[in-house]
Amino acid sequence: MSLGISEAYSGGFLEIIPEGEGSDYWLIVAIHINGEVLRPSPRLYRNKKQALAKAKKIYDWIANRDRQIYDRVCWCEELGITLWHESKNYF
Repeated sequence: MSLGISEAYSGGFLEIIPEGEGSDYWLIVAIHINGEVLRPSPRLYRNKKQALAKAKKIYDWIANRDRQIYDRVCWCEELGITLWHESKNYF
């Protein structure tokens, strides 16, 4: 069984997982930056290298937007994805 990968990147980290057991396709689960968690819209990538490369692009895009993206949902036209901010407040 292939487990997901958490990779440190630029002061935060990236999480990716395989689509399923034995699958070559990968999903980006979360981008962790400045103590915040953002989840991109689901999309399959052909391998873990592509998924990590896209996760790094997403991380860099977030890092260049300061705090403006920490609303509940943010559309990133440049990368063609939606990002959901996971609130630390559960109530």
